[in-house]
Amino acid sequence: MYDLVIVGAGPAGATAAIVATRLGLRTLVVDRFKPPREKPCGGGLTPRTWRMLERMGIEYSWYGECREVRVKVADINYTHRGDPIRVTRRPEFDKALLDQSGAEFAVDRVLRVEGGRAVGERGAYEGAVVVGADGANSAVARSLGEPPPSPKTHGIAFMSVAGGSLGDTCIVDFDFAHEETGGVGYAWAFTLGDRGVDVGIGIGWGPWADLRGPLAKWAESLGLRTGAVMGHPLSLGSVRRLGSGNVILAGEAAGLVDASTGEGIYYAVATGALAAQAAYVALKVRGKPAEAAGIYAE
Repeated sequence: MYDLVIVGAGPAGATAAIVATRLGLRTLVVDRFKPPREKPCGGGLTPRTWRMLERMGIEYSWYGECREVRVKVADINYTHRGDPIRVTRRPEFDKALLDQSGAEFAVDRVLRVEGGRAVGERGAYEGAVVVGADGANSAVARSLGEPPPSPKTHGIAFMSVAGGSLGDTCIVDFDFAHEETGGVGYAWAFTLGDRGVDVGIGIGWGPWADLRGPLAKWAESLGLRTGAVMGHPLSLGSVRRLGSGNVILAGEAAGLVDASTGEGIYYAVATGALAAQAAYVALKVRGKPAEAAGIYAE
């Protein structure tokens, strides 16, 4: 049996693995795919995110900096200049974090959690504590009675890495998203340096829609060319339960994102670290794994 089984190898799961192994917990990470793998994401690391990573001594990759952020909403244009947003690509970012953990890894699709057992298509994985860090469509959260993603709880976003360049400028346009879809959301364009531009469009609080057409139009309006397009549900930031007993939910599996921007990497890293610390206290200090979720919620 492992001290900690982590379901999901994104920023929340990988950070939990880093902290857990530093604390001496025998840790297993389970995910359908081992990083690097594609994950639809804007990739923005806000100043508080990259500062937190650096305080924790976690190395990470990034390719562009938004030194100027242009925002358009309700026909008002605003330009922000200050500490830069660093822009990463999730395949490389997730792999960098996971590699630093030294945790064991199993490739499997977890279907449900039964107490301390994460049950997958290929096997079952025993842990004194289980952390569900498996994203918006979390099987671990559903095992705790949470509903699957729906337009009532999740938005929808489409993104692509586009060819072209915006220099060190990034753009967030709420008006474009509303005009093209009739929904509430925004379009974004985040520079990736010489790797291109991460472009996307997301809407929420309404019916899901196929946004590939509006995304292509958005990129063209900036003089960019979309590449492969990916879509995914996006939590609207409604915090659900944080866990139960010896099962903890972290990051987007718990609905922990910024509802106004959809930014989730900060919350993923922060709650992944807290989940590992809670598991350590429950196991090694109190000797009561069933108290892990309660410690985490505190």
